[in-house]
Amino acid sequence: IVAFHASNMEVAEISPESFNEMTLIDTLTGEIPTEKTALDTEAYESLKTWNSEINPDAKSGKLDFGIRSLTININQICNLKCTYCAAGGDGTYGEPTTQISIEKTLPQLKFFLSSLKPGSPFAISFVGGEPLLHPRAIKAIYDYVRDEGFKRDITPNMKIVTNGTLIKGETLTLLRQMKIHLTISLDGTKEFNDRARPSKDGQSTTDKILSGLGELEKDRGELRSLNFSAITSEGNENLIENYHFFKSLNPDSIDFIFANDEKSPVLQKNFIEQLNEVASIAWTSGGELELRKIALFDHYFKLLDSQLKIENHCGAGKSYLMVDAKNRLYSCVWDANNKADSVGQDEQLDYDALSKYSKSLIELNNCQTCWARHLCGGGCMHINRSHSGDKHQKNILFCERTRSLILTALLYYKRARAACE
Repeated sequence: IVAFHASNMEVAEISPESFNEMTLIDTLTGEIPTEKTALDTEAYESLKTWNSEINPDAKSGKLDFGIRSLTININQICNLKCTYCAAGGDGTYGEPTTQISIEKTLPQLKFFLSSLKPGSPFAISFVGGEPLLHPRAIKAIYDYVRDEGFKRDITPNMKIVTNGTLIKGETLTLLRQMKIHLTISLDGTKEFNDRARPSKDGQSTTDKILSGLGELEKDRGELRSLNFSAITSEGNENLIENYHFFKSLNPDSIDFIFANDEKSPVLQKNFIEQLNEVASIAWTSGGELELRKIALFDHYFKLLDSQLKIENHCGAGKSYLMVDAKNRLYSCVWDANNKADSVGQDEQLDYDALSKYSKSLIELNNCQTCWARHLCGGGCMHINRSHSGDKHQKNILFCERTRSLILTALLYYKRARAACE
């Protein structure tokens, strides 16, 4: 029987007697109940002692304000029209913009880099629309950030998130020149992917992706990693079949994501069950190494190994901002073109607007009593708002899904670390 100490970030095996002294947690709310009367005094006292211990190695994940991560919309146009697109349905966020201004973006980046201490981490994600419609813009920004980072003793970590249909010709050459992580949005086999992510020209999206991957397989150049991001939505529910397909393409990681706006409890139940089966397949075939190629499990393993108690599901408005294709600043990648959520423009930050993000998401989203809080970090504000209209009203589907998959991660974590002892 595996137990998790939520405050100490400890995973341990406990006796059946100690387990029997625990009270049931309401799976709907996730809240920790009040104590019950002891049945076995020795087991109860042992459990109570562990509960009261303070682990000096458990580190606070509190985020002080300081922007160390940016998402940059290279454009707000796209050559696909995905069925579940959260960027206005067509990659435009409701405001088509052909290409971000390099002349405005470089001073904006210098502003953020100049606020960092030497040796600080700094991350950039290039997105769209479809960013590879303008690969030269990516390369110009990439070169500038690398040069500025070198001057300031900052090594940037950069990635491109693309639909993968344009990896050819000059774009392929430029990709090979950059030390960058490449994430391709690929939802599954051709049957599923073409249906969920149709190309505007009527040709097979999947065929275009596979053609580009074939060229990359010959020579990845300076690429640091190749990763897949796969959305589960209505009509694309076979995670097991999709997992085997992804594995045949030799990625470094696979991120299975439940569609943000999806409201079906039945689809969610299927997602959780199949992801558990995928985890079992991965573990059986390659143990921890193979399991951690699934991004979700790698994320939780890292938190448990570091014993870092995260207080924010993401760094929105604290350590992270999004730059849209007009150089406006937002706290969330999905807020583009929503003027009410703007927190700045160019090199100007609106500190009054940012102040509402100063508290941790655990506190803002009222998650203080949830056992999974320091692995979840309070939940996703975008998902909350897409379901309820309120960034801080918890979405129960997200909570149930997250807690369930954290439980799976804890079981595999204990198994993996026991194998190392």
